[in-house]
Amino acid sequence: MRGRSDSSLLRLINSRKIVDVVLEIAPRGISRADVARATGLSKPTVSALVGDLEAAGLVRMADPGSPSGGIGRPAALYEVVPDSSLVVGADIGATKIIVGVADLLGRPVAEEMLETPPDATAAANAVVEVTQRLLEGCAGGPSRLRAACVGVPGVYRATADSVEMALNLPGFEDFAIRRHLTDRLGVPTQIDNDVNLAAVGEAGAGVDHSDFAAVSIGTGIGTGLIIGGELYRGGTGAAGELGSLVLPLAEESATAVGRGALKGRATLEDVASAPAIRRIFSGAVSNGRSSTLEAGAEVADIFAAAAEGDEAAGYALSRAAGAMAYAVAHLCLINDPALIIFGGGVGANPVFVDAVNRELGGLLAHPPELAPSTLGRRATFLGAISLALRSLRDSLVEQALDGREEQGVLG
Repeated sequence: MRGRSDSSLLRLINSRKIVDVVLEIAPRGISRADVARATGLSKPTVSALVGDLEAAGLVRMADPGSPSGGIGRPAALYEVVPDSSLVVGADIGATKIIVGVADLLGRPVAEEMLETPPDATAAANAVVEVTQRLLEGCAGGPSRLRAACVGVPGVYRATADSVEMALNLPGFEDFAIRRHLTDRLGVPTQIDNDVNLAAVGEAGAGVDHSDFAAVSIGTGIGTGLIIGGELYRGGTGAAGELGSLVLPLAEESATAVGRGALKGRATLEDVASAPAIRRIFSGAVSNGRSSTLEAGAEVADIFAAAAEGDEAAGYALSRAAGAMAYAVAHLCLINDPALIIFGGGVGANPVFVDAVNRELGGLLAHPPELAPSTLGRRATFLGAISLALRSLRDSLVEQALDGREEQGVLG
């Protein structure tokens, strides 16, 4: 934000309040009087600021209406112009990429899923190519794209513009992904951890808690933390890297294959990730535990068999759920979330969530509520759209007021 006088800064803050109200409270139309009541601003202030936003093309007069039972002229209703601007949200996962376009109300208007290419550069270029293709089919086309946000499977270091600990997708460490995508897409682009964005997506889906955690368990394991209603990234952006938690399980040290292999110790990812569960199950079968499944079975099949009493499958489930309960207990002792949402191919499975819940009951006097995600693969993508919209709305309001200042209208 460029330097502003006190009066123009106040005008900016108040304009953002109005846009938030029009967007979130009444996207189908709201009167100036209702905006004044919702924001606490005076009617003259609201009228002036709505005029600024209308002149900038961000809001428009909706179909006239009046309060129920009212008499006289109907109140003028204002609504956001949804297709005036578009944003892109994307999730670069270890196996799949989801790219979607949304309007100014956050409504997805186009999306596509594809296989993840073998390295970071190819994955980023795939996001660009799909974005361009989707925009061609949207009203207004590429010219209306204003902002983008992309989730990545690792810790994003903003100062270095690099991604660390993305063990499941090579090539991020020396790749300036934000600069690359900003240049290719032609709009400001945010980069964030995929599970952080999943937490934002869950919050936007109506989670009724201001303090909760979203734990994603698939090829890897990560956690997004919402504290006081806001995403918490930590001092260096690495908050929530739960997959790196070292476990007190000596027997796993010899079979550590993920992050724990670097330390000679087993981590949560070595026991509770999808590859680890398949490995532990296959080992159980090889060691003589009975099973109706073949070694190398998929996690969903392992969990289904465990629910039916399969010995080897039950062993793999017990190991994964016990390790996850240990990690969750430590998370709760530090952050005390009211709710933990499990997502990902492993985490969203109700059999797994129930098993973790049983294990957790023996570790905590007051365990949090546990629930599988209802958003599935779309959680990160929806969170990315949400953050892109926040950035876009702020910049659009600022641009509108900047234009008025240049005309000498504002102080």
